[in-house]
This record gives sequence, structure tokens and C-alpha cells, in this order.
Amino acid sequence: MLDELTAVISDKNFSRLIISSPRASSNIYKKIVAAPILIKDKTLVQFSFYAAGKVVHHNLAGAEIRSKLEEICELGYKQWEVECGANSFKLLVGKKGNYKKIAEPKEATPIDYSHNRTKNHILKDGEANDLLIRLELMSKNGKVYADKQRKFRQINKFLEVLAKVAPHVKNDAHILDFGCGKSYLSFALYHYFNFMLGKNVTVTGLDLKADVIAHCNERAIDLGYDNLKFHCGDIKDFESFSDLDMVVTLHACDTATDYALAHAVNKGAKVILSVPCCQHELFGQIDNVLFTPILKHGALKEQFSSLLTDALRGQLLEALGYDVSIMEFASYEDTAKNLMIRAVLARDEVCLDRLEKYRGLATEFGAEPLFYGLVRDGFDL
Repeated sequence: MLDELTAVISDKNFSRLIISSPRASSNIYKKIVAAPILIKDKTLVQFSFYAAGKVVHHNLAGAEIRSKLEEICELGYKQWEVECGANSFKLLVGKKGNYKKIAEPKEATPIDYSHNRTKNHILKDGEANDLLIRLELMSKNGKVYADKQRKFRQINKFLEVLAKVAPHVKNDAHILDFGCGKSYLSFALYHYFNFMLGKNVTVTGLDLKADVIAHCNERAIDLGYDNLKFHCGDIKDFESFSDLDMVVTLHACDTATDYALAHAVNKGAKVILSVPCCQHELFGQIDNVLFTPILKHGALKEQFSSLLTDALRGQLLEALGYDVSIMEFASYEDTAKNLMIRAVLARDEVCLDRLEKYRGLATEFGAEPLFYGLVRDGFDL
């Protein structure tokens, strides 16, 4: 049976394998689906394990495929349906491993890899997900509520960003979410790393609102997210893990972002994801004769101050050893605060050339950002 399944999955006409009807009631995976998937121009087979509104994916190739099939056989499933055009068939498996093969030829159809390029492909509207249901974003039949579409898109965009940095996040990592608020994205982060990637991370959320923190902790307990905890406190006074791996700060207001960034770099966090908000610090500081046509208008100066703030933050992070991208996190239709600073630690030493560029830009506008002051002594700048 294993030899035949392994061979047919390698066939160019193979499109899908559906494994269902678990023999043991204790088996949490009620259905498993395997299908070809194209990742970075390489064809793999994605095994999707469905359990209680969540899905765990494994993308495999070569000998890994047979090993995974062996594991599934040991779990014990009564029905295996193989779709491969004219050679499609069904296997009915008995208690002792004996099986009956029933030919079910189907019309051959081209394999569709479009799901790899579809927006919001990590969590799908129409596919029941226990987390989204508990967050009251989705009905029990898997339909995202109309008034929750914006939050649903934001969560998916966030997961796409996490997919980019996931290789830099180790198993059993400690992740800190500053200014977590109602924590939709904290829950999504925990779900993604623990249940979709199996990295067993610990996530701590921090916010000033005690009632919000209490509600988030209740929800985490209800979901069974044992390593997701929320605390009430101020970013600038918080003492976190000594081995902090990743810091997330989404819409932390004004200089709260700077305290979060400083905490991250001072602790040596490998990954930083920051979406700044309400940036007023440089508005009253900056001046430049050549930029008078911009700076003399309050509305333009406000926008320019925000852009300059993030440019300086990104440049200083580069000087401190991070590879930095400043990207659009959400569409302007969803929020005006839509720029994300994504930083991944790449070097242990301070880059003096990039530090000089930072100083040059700050001096040009007479800016003295708090972020620099918070990290200056620790890095001997």
C-alpha cells in the first residue's frame, strides 16, 4: 500500500489525496489532505492536518513524503481517496491493515497552484478556524463576518510578514508584544508559530489597560494557549526575558515605539516588527531652511516628521546590526498608520558607516530622537 501511494504521489497527474474516517476516536486529526504546492519554483507536497477548527501544514519532498505516509498509516484511517485523473482510486483499509482498492477514474484536470499566490492564503474565508471563531471574527460555518473583513485582512497580512521572518525565530523562542491592546494579532502570532509551524514559542503581551489585559488572559485560557500570557504595565519600565528572541510593537503611540525598539535591541532580539503610531516627538524639533516650503505648513510638517522619525529609526537599527525593511503593512483604506519597520539581526558589531549616515540625517534637521538616547550607552555610540 505504501509503495503504491508513494509512487502515485510522484506521478505528474497526481492532484490530491484525501485521508478520512480515523479508526480511533482519540485521533484529533479527523481529515488529512495532501496536494502539490509550488514554493519558490520547487514542487512539494503539502500535507494539511485538520483538527478542531485548526489546520497544521507540512511541506515535504522526497523521502519525507513516505515517512509522513508511514506516520499516517500508524494513526489508522479507514478511507484514502487518491485523485490522479484516469488512474484515480479509493482505498478502504481494514483493522489489520488489509485494504480493498476501488478504481474511480476521473477526468484529468490541470493542477492548480494559484492558491500560492492568492491574497489571504494563510487563513481563508470559508474555512472554519477555531481561533477566528473564538475571536468573534468568523461564524461557526467558517464565514468571516462582513464588519470584520478589515481585521481579517490585517491578520492575514500580519501572518504573511511572520512567514518572512519565521526562519529567524528558533523553536521555544520568547516573543514580546508591546502595546498589544485587544491582542488579535498576538493570538494570531501564537497560533501561527505554535499550531501552524510547531515552534512552541512563548508569547507575552503588555498593555496599560487592566480590563483589556484581564479579558485577553481569559481568552487565552479558554483557547488553551498555555504559553500566551498578558501583563498590565508600561513599556519603559518592563523587565522581560533575558533571552528575548522577537519583539512586536504595533501602533504603540509616539515615543512608546522608541522604548519598545530600545528594549528589543538592548536585549539582542533577533527579530523586530514595529508599526509606529502618532509620532509627535520631532514635530517641535526639526528645522531646515531648504525645507521651509514643507515645514511652514502644519499638516505637511506633521507627515514629514513621521516619515523622518521612521527613517531615523530604520537607519539606527541598521547601524546596530539589523537588516531593515520599511514596508506597507496594511492598505490606506484600512488604516493611515500602515508602515511597518521589519528588522532582522544580521551582524554583532556596530556599523560605523551607517551610524554616520544616521548622525548626518539627524543633524541636518536638528533632530534628537529618544531612540538614540536609549541605546547610546549600551552600544557605546
